[in-house]
Amino acid sequence: MKKSILLGYILLICTFISQRELYAQSPSVIPLEALAIDDSLEIAVMSLYLPLQLDTVKRISYNDKLFKLALSTKKSLTETSHQLIDSTGRTYRLYVTPFPLFQFNIDEVIVNEPKRMASISYIDKDTRIQSYAGIELRGSSSLAYPKKNYDINLYESQEGITNKHIVMDGMREDDDWILDAIYNEPLRLRSYLSFAIWNDIHKPYYLDKEPNAKSGITAHYSEVFINGRYKGVYLLTEQVDRKLLKLKKEHKDNIRGELFQGARYLGASSFDSLPQKKNYLLSWGGYDIKYPVPNDTPWDALYDTTDFVLNSDDTAFAKAISERFNLDNVIDYFLFINALRGPDNMGKNIFLARYDIGSPYFYIPWDLDGTFGIIYNGKRVSTTDDFLSNGLLRRLLKVNPDNFIDRLQKRWKELRKNVLNIASLQERQTSVYKLLIKNKVYDRERIRWDSIDYQEDELYYMQDWTKKRLLFLDQYISEMDIKN
Repeated sequence: MKKSILLGYILLICTFISQRELYAQSPSVIPLEALAIDDSLEIAVMSLYLPLQLDTVKRISYNDKLFKLALSTKKSLTETSHQLIDSTGRTYRLYVTPFPLFQFNIDEVIVNEPKRMASISYIDKDTRIQSYAGIELRGSSSLAYPKKNYDINLYESQEGITNKHIVMDGMREDDDWILDAIYNEPLRLRSYLSFAIWNDIHKPYYLDKEPNAKSGITAHYSEVFINGRYKGVYLLTEQVDRKLLKLKKEHKDNIRGELFQGARYLGASSFDSLPQKKNYLLSWGGYDIKYPVPNDTPWDALYDTTDFVLNSDDTAFAKAISERFNLDNVIDYFLFINALRGPDNMGKNIFLARYDIGSPYFYIPWDLDGTFGIIYNGKRVSTTDDFLSNGLLRRLLKVNPDNFIDRLQKRWKELRKNVLNIASLQERQTSVYKLLIKNKVYDRERIRWDSIDYQEDELYYMQDWTKKRLLFLDQYISEMDIKN
């Protein structure tokens, strides 16, 4: 009995000494942009990119508050959760993230339009800022989801007069960014992977003139807090704009480069009909104009090209379609969309651009969440045995200008050897899934959005679907000359 009392007394003294030593240590100060805390969820997210060694830290000071840091492991900090304990003993589940961390503070309700002014802090492996940003909701059907998409614009001051250009997570220097909620994606990876695949497949045909031009956006994972509430893991993406594509600027009010977004199915954007043109409107036939700033005749060139695709005779079409469209781009785009099966990307969820006056139009993909065996709302559609097209592709396959079908078949065989090889594509799917597992993304998403349930079965479904889809397309595309 005496031994047990003595042992308990010794343990009590050791604990007291240990706690005394802990609180005698000077706390490590954590920059405001490097840590975010959600009191309602009792969760904290800390950036991996701090100017200190976390494995040696016992106490931290953040926003004038002291916390005890209890690491579950001193290695692989992002692969497990830890504890952050405040002075009252309240314990937060702490995650260390390798992804950029956004924090917004805003007094007004964020709406679809216009942008509301917010203060913003941000950190990634190379950049740390505290600044101002305009923020608004974005999307159409996604506005109904509880997890919202955001469009942000950085400013030098609270007045929002001068834009602030920074480099985020190694992407281009810019002031205008998108935070995509990817809420409808069962595994939070389809958009990320699809954009990466497109950039591997296609390069702008005018790279010799514009070596920095890109054929599509880059997307990186990020963490988002708004007014101290954790919103989950997002995709930080660039905008599809003149700067990304390096389109020629207007010259003395003369239109050169052009950029249009296919936002709706109203005939023209899918090359199914030729609606009446009204140059004083900012939208036409399913398109919205993105560049240049509209003048008196913003739709003339695109209307003329659409009319040509729909109404020219076969001889004229065969002779001049390559002057209207870059056919290598058209081939890559429709093979890409068919490989991933994006049924909502035939006239909607696309961009159509022109580098310079008189140059051919080309496609840029957009909104690639409804791919790899699901549709826009995240529901499985297991169809693998169809071929997606629009009015332009149907005309090209029918008339077969410049050996279009042969070029498309050869390009498919080439892509199947590398980017669209079944084994390598399945490995990329697995790799992104493991990245999200490893960095506890699904854990954080479950905490914030408890209706979400991530099952490994979804990965198996995607991979099985991918194999069936590509094998079907192998046969279908090889027989195209017979079908036509």
